[in-house]
Amino acid sequence: MYQFVIILLCLTIIGLFAVCWFSLKKWSGRVHAYLFFSGVSNLIYNVACLFEITAKDQQTYVTALKIGYLGRVWIGFALFLFGLELCNIYFPVILKTIFAVVHAVIYTTIIGLEFNTLYYSSMKFVVSDGFPTLPHTGGPLYYTQTMLNLFYSVLGVTLVIRTYLREKNRIAKRRYLLMSVALFSVGTSYVIYFFKLVPLARKFDVMIFGFAICNVLMLIAIIKYRMLDAKTAARNYVIDELSEGIIVVDHTNKISYFNKPAQRLFPVLSKKSLITDDGSGVIDSIENSIRNGEPIRMNDRIYTPRSNKLVIEGNEVGRLYALGDDTEQYHYMNELRKQRELADEANRAKSQFLANMSHEIRTPINAILGMDEMVLRNSTEKEILDYAEDIRSSGKTLLALINDILDFSKVEEGKMEIIPVQYEPAAMMNDLVNMVRDRATQKGLAINVEFDAKIPRLLKGDEIRIKQCALNLLTNAVKYTKEGRIGLKVGFETIDSDHVRLDFTVSDTGTGIRKEDMNNLFTPFVRIDEEKNRSIEGTGLGISITRRLLELMDSELKVQSEYGRGSVFSFSIRQEVLDRSESGAYDRKYDSGDAKKHEYKELFHAPDARILIVDDIKMNLTVITKLLRKTELVMDTARSGPEAIKMASENAYDMIFIDHLMPDMDGIETLHHMKENEGDNHPVYVALTANAISGAREMYLDAGFRDYISKPVEGEKLEKLIVSYLPPEKLLDTPDSV
Repeated sequence: MYQFVIILLCLTIIGLFAVCWFSLKKWSGRVHAYLFFSGVSNLIYNVACLFEITAKDQQTYVTALKIGYLGRVWIGFALFLFGLELCNIYFPVILKTIFAVVHAVIYTTIIGLEFNTLYYSSMKFVVSDGFPTLPHTGGPLYYTQTMLNLFYSVLGVTLVIRTYLREKNRIAKRRYLLMSVALFSVGTSYVIYFFKLVPLARKFDVMIFGFAICNVLMLIAIIKYRMLDAKTAARNYVIDELSEGIIVVDHTNKISYFNKPAQRLFPVLSKKSLITDDGSGVIDSIENSIRNGEPIRMNDRIYTPRSNKLVIEGNEVGRLYALGDDTEQYHYMNELRKQRELADEANRAKSQFLANMSHEIRTPINAILGMDEMVLRNSTEKEILDYAEDIRSSGKTLLALINDILDFSKVEEGKMEIIPVQYEPAAMMNDLVNMVRDRATQKGLAINVEFDAKIPRLLKGDEIRIKQCALNLLTNAVKYTKEGRIGLKVGFETIDSDHVRLDFTVSDTGTGIRKEDMNNLFTPFVRIDEEKNRSIEGTGLGISITRRLLELMDSELKVQSEYGRGSVFSFSIRQEVLDRSESGAYDRKYDSGDAKKHEYKELFHAPDARILIVDDIKMNLTVITKLLRKTELVMDTARSGPEAIKMASENAYDMIFIDHLMPDMDGIETLHHMKENEGDNHPVYVALTANAISGAREMYLDAGFRDYISKPVEGEKLEKLIVSYLPPEKLLDTPDSV
């Protein structure tokens, strides 16, 4: 037996060397450190046991015993820490510290066991059947250490078995099974040694047999089941170092794993890991957060949980919850929301400013252009007509500048509408040429016009916006060309039986654009080559608006330019064909020469119709009544909301035009009062206003108006509007083509 024990000790020492070597070779974290700590402690203990079993006297034996206890005191504690780390189970640092201090105190008493009775109260050296032994009676610290080792074994085995039962990976399960058996063998040897359950325990420290079994199982776990595999250790390390909290539950909804960030987020997890509670409170709070779409707020941090199924071979084995720390993102989004609110507030202020500017500037323009139209209608003197024509041209230029700003506002806010209607390309071409001809002629520029006569006669698209884009390009060409020519070419290409592509090209021999200025060409309110072109009128919005309008119509503006020699702007727009017959020459059917430009003929007569015009500015009332004078309408006027309400209650009107921005009572409030007191008479209410910003039409229709007309009022448009709403029986001499 004696020889057998010596051989077993030698084999155990060799095994412990192997454990320590593998621990150093695979070192990548605390799990390896704890195993190395355990292996070295065990190695010291077994080497000392070899010296003990060969000792010849008490002094040699006691010296070997003290050296052995240097390892034996720490073995159980080291194995316990190793098991906790391997199973990823949290154990409070304060408890680890307390246990370490207790073991250090115990070993201090062992160093001087000849001089105190705290560890051994009595001892005597004897040799029995070849085994040198030291029969003793234990002191208080002896029993303390024994209880601690039993505690480590029992709790360690319990936690490892718990982890084994929750683990789904087969290799990992075998690893945990070996660990539980290893810890169980150490605990069993403690019990046998303490209670002297076998005869050998009375002669020899049989715990080395438990440690021998433990070492064998450890080697199997390390070599065969990759217990210290670097990939596994690295994966565990990475998971613990994630900013996201990770919690895994098994198919019974019990927590089987959590990483350190999750433990910091839910400190209760560390407590539940030591008892049988399944941590359902944690999972319930996460599920409620996911279900309600609300983040989890804890410790001034904000976490967004996500849930994913864990599937092995087609079977759902649990769920993984990831808790991302989105605190900074939420703060960033809150800041963005605040900035957006400020931007929206600034945008509302801008819109209000534009509305006020539109009203304030359009009101005098309305008077200027309205009275000028009366001069053009009534005067026959050429000199007076020329003056009036200059006034109209300048007024329309000023109006165009305002319209550019308002159109830009509409496009910016996404409220610019594309409204497809039936139109004749030849008529549109004729209008474009007539609108630009005078300005080009005044500068001595030639106009080269090419219009493909085979373009289908009727198309469907937004004629107004197409014309606006082309006119912006033509106006720019005239403005930036001092001599030479401008060109307008309109062609087409058939796409299919129902659609064609209209191709517009505007060219000039003007100043051209430098390459370095191309990037600023589409920038709002920026005019290129400002020093050279500072005398040229404009807002710098025309090209920007044109590009955005074309984008709304699924097109794009193309530019080719050579500085000092001219530019070419072009775009193509898909249009629906309504009549495939050819348009013919654009200028043959649509003649609008100087001989007819001042002629005026009212569209209708309606002496039995009665309208009310409400505006707080007397000049506006004068303009409208004079524009409609020849229609023979019965016209009443009011300067305020209350006055208009009184007149509407006393008279039956067919139509009522109401200005929006009036003092004391505005147009919308006036409208509501009128509708409340309508009685049997139901006139058509039309908003008459200088407010032309984006969304104005929708605002007036939603308020209860039937239609909307903006200032400055054009006589022909006003007459067409009235014709469309007056009862047919009250209209006389109405042209067929109104």
